[in-house]
Amino acid sequence: MKSATQKSLNDAPGAKGYFRRTLAALGMAGEDRTRTSSVSYASFNWIRIVFGIVLIYDSWTSLSWQHKVASAQALGLPTSSPVLHLLVIILAFVELAVALSILSNRGVIPMSWVGIGYAAFVWIVFQHGGDFGQDGTDPGVALPYIVMFLFLIGVERLRTVPDVSNNELLTLARNGFGLLWGYDALLKFQPYFLNHFTDFLTSAQTDMQGTWTASYDQLFLVVTNAMGPHLVAVLVALTEALVAASLISGRGLRIMAPIGFLLSFAIWSTAETWGGPYSLGVSAEAAQLFGAATIYMMAFFYIMTLYNPLDLLRARSRVLG
Repeated sequence: MKSATQKSLNDAPGAKGYFRRTLAALGMAGEDRTRTSSVSYASFNWIRIVFGIVLIYDSWTSLSWQHKVASAQALGLPTSSPVLHLLVIILAFVELAVALSILSNRGVIPMSWVGIGYAAFVWIVFQHGGDFGQDGTDPGVALPYIVMFLFLIGVERLRTVPDVSNNELLTLARNGFGLLWGYDALLKFQPYFLNHFTDFLTSAQTDMQGTWTASYDQLFLVVTNAMGPHLVAVLVALTEALVAASLISGRGLRIMAPIGFLLSFAIWSTAETWGGPYSLGVSAEAAQLFGAATIYMMAFFYIMTLYNPLDLLRARSRVLG
């Protein structure tokens, strides 16, 4: 009787907040249990810890002189400006507080909302809404951080509501991630990217000259030139579009999520030059670690936990058995 009463209360109008009702009206009421893997709150703990370490590193590098110079340029202030130094310190403190909350697993939901506000502020003020130019290939690194914080909030909900079909935040995070990939694909269909694809590789190779990474980039250049740079650029753009469609629809993610992860890794290790140089503790702008592709890879860990690719192998084994 008590459980029936509780269910009726949960289903009553106004039982859910306006935000949750809005997401449900948009078709984001939760994940489809017929498609997701069997997961629990504990399945995602390691991702939370890794992301917390990422934020610790970010807060440290944001205090470097190189970061202050980049911030001064973004804000149009002299490096001697007291306002600049105060803002950098405040942002570093906020990010550190969010990181410690996530690592200690205390107050994760409210501090993740703080993290979303922080990343949105950085995206607008420091990254100028993506700061799009003709060579832009992504909408700015701060937006993937927002996706990660949404995943954190959604997973935290699993503590009290373990049913993923009743978790709007996980669905919002997945769809938001899909929209990011869709926008990335749109940028990569632009003429500049299609006609200057190898320039991203050669520029990265120049930056890493004298290291083994330059030879690694050269391998990608050889393969790209053998296949045809324009063809490879089109294939990259089409792949991103397919990953976006899979993320937004929630279909085929056991195949497309690993593909998206591998593509993100290829971008990070070539065009983004592994996000370096790490030896200087440099963060080129606020809320940046190793480049956007790194945060994309971490978001795919959430997707591949929800939609475990190994389920395909297990299903095949059962059929063969």
